[in-house]
Amino acid sequence: MPSQSNRISVVLPVRDGACDISGRVLSVLEALSDMTREATEVVVVDDGSKDATPEVLDELKSRYPQVRVVRHGRPRGLEASGQSGLEKARGDLVFIQETEAPVRLEDMHRLLQMSEDQTVVAARAESHPRPLSPPLLRRLRAWGTNADQQVEESPNGTNKSSMQMIRRPHLQSLAGPKGNRYRLQGETILSTTIEPTASA
Repeated sequence: MPSQSNRISVVLPVRDGACDISGRVLSVLEALSDMTREATEVVVVDDGSKDATPEVLDELKSRYPQVRVVRHGRPRGLEASGQSGLEKARGDLVFIQETEAPVRLEDMHRLLQMSEDQTVVAARAESHPRPLSPPLLRRLRAWGTNADQQVEESPNGTNKSSMQMIRRPHLQSLAGPKGNRYRLQGETILSTTIEPTASA
């Protein structure tokens, strides 16, 4: 949990997602209540939906005071949706889902842990299914598991999820008159997570 008491915003883009946006929002609200005691909000950016998404969002907004809705009059794309959400979010710490896939809560948790380092301006987590590496499978077999026989292969590109975390006060400093004095440094961390799936 971050050491400072900053409001957290999670931005979710959606277009024509009446059938699944409610589940995405409720999953994030539940996860936030488990991850932090800070004030939170979920900003859903409706990117010009033509289905019943606006009605579903109105219902969510009326039931959950933490839910706010931003609407684009016409489709503008995921990047524009993320920017609209960032502009309207009230949090000092803003998480932006970059896809319309279900939010991978492990990624959000990892970014929240990274935010404890006050020098982090922004971070990004990207997850997509890959085959487990042979060294990891060998280690699991050596431990006595039959993990190599339990791995479920996922079609390429399915369940890909990515999320950004941006610290708003740092952005304001970078955009200010002294912003050119700061030097930014990037770092990439690769990790593998094994998650159990429901048995058939």
